[in-house]
Amino acid sequence: MLVIATSLTVGVILMRALTGGTGVVAALVLALLAVAFCFWPIEGRSTEEWLPVVARHAFRRVRGRHVQLSPAPQAGVRPAADGRPEAIAALPEAARDLKLLAAPLHGETVGVIKDRGAHTYTAALAVTVTSFGLLDRTEQENRQAGWGGVLAGLAREGSPVSRIQWVERTVPADGDEIGRYLGEAWARDAVAVDSLSMQSYLELTNTAPAVTTDHELFVCLQIDAKRAWRQIKRAGGKDGPDAGGCGVLLRELEVLAERLTSADVRVVGALRPGMLAAAVRVAFDPWSRPGLARLAVADPDRDGIDEAAAWAVGTENSWSLYRTDGAFHATYWIASWPRIDVGAAFLSPLLLHAQMVRAIGVTMEPISPLRAIREVESARTTDIADRDLRGRMGFIETARGRRQTDAVARREEELADGHAAVRFAGYITVSARSADELDRYCSEIEHAAQMARLELLRLYGQQDEAFTYTLPLCRGLR
Repeated sequence: MLVIATSLTVGVILMRALTGGTGVVAALVLALLAVAFCFWPIEGRSTEEWLPVVARHAFRRVRGRHVQLSPAPQAGVRPAADGRPEAIAALPEAARDLKLLAAPLHGETVGVIKDRGAHTYTAALAVTVTSFGLLDRTEQENRQAGWGGVLAGLAREGSPVSRIQWVERTVPADGDEIGRYLGEAWARDAVAVDSLSMQSYLELTNTAPAVTTDHELFVCLQIDAKRAWRQIKRAGGKDGPDAGGCGVLLRELEVLAERLTSADVRVVGALRPGMLAAAVRVAFDPWSRPGLARLAVADPDRDGIDEAAAWAVGTENSWSLYRTDGAFHATYWIASWPRIDVGAAFLSPLLLHAQMVRAIGVTMEPISPLRAIREVESARTTDIADRDLRGRMGFIETARGRRQTDAVARREEELADGHAAVRFAGYITVSARSADELDRYCSEIEHAAQMARLELLRLYGQQDEAFTYTLPLCRGLR
């Protein structure tokens, strides 16, 4: 609005200063340029919206801050509380406010990510969903309704939960896992090693890891310390706010796990600190996963990795991609979801058929019932007033306007039926070992998104920050 108002003011001055029709033409051109600057879309954004992104990216490149090398290797180690050596963590700029905590829960420890800048605490559950793609549409919708019940339980008045996120990703398969299974299942007395069937199986196990990926699914929960400060103070007591924040978070996490089980989602367990660090490490460098798996087999007592090893040693942020250690990443924002009725399995082209190394993250913010009702009533009132005004001025109601009216009415009915209102955003990160391979995978993921009726926009100029939106951190909403 400031740009439009300034252009109109300058246009009036030009019309008064210039004689004849020159001033009118100059003012008109200036006004059109201002409108184009504010509203003409370029890759889904106006020039006005692109300006701060381009300025920040250019500033970082001039300052040399687009390339970061971690000081952790030169920082040495220090003795931890249990006496073993512990490396000092050094985080990239996009994650500089994060800290990994260990919270006790029923004799175990759970990893909790504290965001000191946003004043939040986040934990993650490893879950699995079986046979969803093989179910009929009615059963799929029943399971989807169960997930809706989980969200409705979080959108209650006074809830400390600020966000919930699910992350589904594919990671390189662990080739040794197939070999270990073969060693345990092979009946050596019945099948000779030089037999044709055994040689074919060995050849298959040697080539399968190079072309196969494993699926991982996480459900993350976050509480806002500013919203739940009273509960955190009571739970922490003399132990301090971190202990109280972790206590409140894990209490909500247990309730979430029970509700997920009721919704036919199998909860494997909460990620321990080392496991959470390993999950972050695999996101930065997916091809480190086989090595981490072999390390876990060689040392069964090892609980994941240390926090210092979770973050990338070297990063480079360019306009269209983010390079971390040995991987190249490109992150997309799901700018548009299906605008027609779709089935519960509409994401199948992305979740099941896009088998490159990629991560899909959807972050949701539950809205309390009172706030949701106020918003929908305000939208309904505004819509009625706009429709009356258009009728008095002789404008015909458009199909788009009717759909918007129907959507508001349907939302009001859903709230009356007890459904939860949420604000959400979705992101997709594609990873590859080279820039050329990344371009090929990006083309494939864009095609898969079109099959799922999704519109993707590549987050140019902010790839490093956008990459963290598909980590188990409940990020991606302002």
